Amino acid sequence: MNLTELELRVWNQGERLIPGRTHNADEIRRHKSSYEFFRHIIINDLIKAPSEKPITVLDLGFGCGFGCSILASVQGVQVTGIDIGEECMEYAAANYSRPNVEYILADIAAFLKDGESFDYVVSRGVLEHIENGLDVVVDAKWTRRLMFDVPYAEPPGNNGHHLLTNITEKDFDRWPEVEIFYEDIAGGIYSQGQKPPKPNMIMGAFSRNGMRSISDMTAFPIAPVIL
Repeated sequence: MNLTELELRVWNQGERLIPGRTHNADEIRRHKSSYEFFRHIIINDLIKAPSEKPITVLDLGFGCGFGCSILASVQGVQVTGIDIGEECMEYAAANYSRPNVEYILADIAAFLKDGESFDYVVSRGVLEHIENGLDVVVDAKWTRRLMFDVPYAEPPGNNGHHLLTNITEKDFDRWPEVEIFYEDIAGGIYSQGQKPPKPNMIMGAFSRNGMRSISDMTAFPIAPVIL
């Protein structure tokens, strides 16, 4: 890879993806498939229950800003992305600036503890970097849905950047209201009853205020996005 100095800092030894600059097409497809799934759910919610005010979406760990730009394509949403890296703020502002996206430099745990409430909170491949990341995000302030995915059953020591490892269904047992989904290595997304032989990511989805279950409003499996 022939990356600029800024891109090298964003990339962070492979921990962050920059479409077209780092990682292969398979990783880009998986990343985009997750965000397109979040986008699909939000759109379907708004079809069923339109809102007269802007719908707020918080993206935890925006990286280069790619995911925020996907979410921002939903009409009537205001997206806030937070990340701890100054390099992320610089890159996202230069390459993924959108009128309805605000990028904020902040520690995720501190922001969620002291921050405002959002309609949706989403995250892709970030919470494994935070001590007690699952508990931190479930305790966040949100009114409609919380949706996040993390590596499935990743062996300890496989990635030195990850503080949470070996996450499986049993880690969600204390939250009976959660819906569990999976993303496979190709980027396809599956319901819990359709668990693929080798999940790459496990997703937890929580709903409030009478929102329909995602399983009832979506046909699974969902094919990977086409790049």
